[in-house]
Amino acid sequence: MNMNRAAAWIMKLNDASYASISQMELVHIINDPVFIRVPKSPGHCENITIWNDNVLPVVDLDRFYHAPVSSPQHNAIAVIIFRDNNNDFHHGGIALNSSPVLEHVDNSQSCTIPNRAKPLKDITLACFTSEQGHQVPILDMTKLFSRVYSKALIDSEICS
Repeated sequence: MNMNRAAAWIMKLNDASYASISQMELVHIINDPVFIRVPKSPGHCENITIWNDNVLPVVDLDRFYHAPVSSPQHNAIAVIIFRDNNNDFHHGGIALNSSPVLEHVDNSQSCTIPNRAKPLKDITLACFTSEQGHQVPILDMTKLFSRVYSKALIDSEICS
C-alpha cells in the first residue's frame, strides 16, 4: 500500500449521496439495532441505542437532506469514536441503510464538495472522488456530535 494513502469508510446516505469517516473512527457495526426515540430531540439525532452498556446518540445523516420520516428503516449503526474539544474520547452512532465500504484514497482524488452534499458542508473536512466516481465528503465527527453544532442546527431549523 502506498504510504500516502489513507483508509476511509464510505457510507451510502441515500440514492445519490455518500459520506465518509476515517478507518480509525469506526470501531463497530451494530446489525439490527434497537433504536430508542428521544422525544423533543433534534431530527438528525432523535434516537439513541445501547452499546456495551453505554448510551449512544445516533445521528441520521440522511435527515440533513430533509428526508421524510418515512425514509427506509436503518438496519445498522456504525459505532464511531471521536475526541471532543477537551480531547476526551466519546462514542456515537451513525444510522446506516447498508454496510460501509472501506476504500484507500490519496490527494489525487481530492474534489470540491458536490452541490447535493451542501447540507453536510459545515461538518465536512474535505472531499474525494471514490473509485466508483462518487464525490464523498469526509466528515468531522467532533463537530457532528458537538452540542454547539446541534444547537446551531436546531436554531436554523435544519433537521428539525
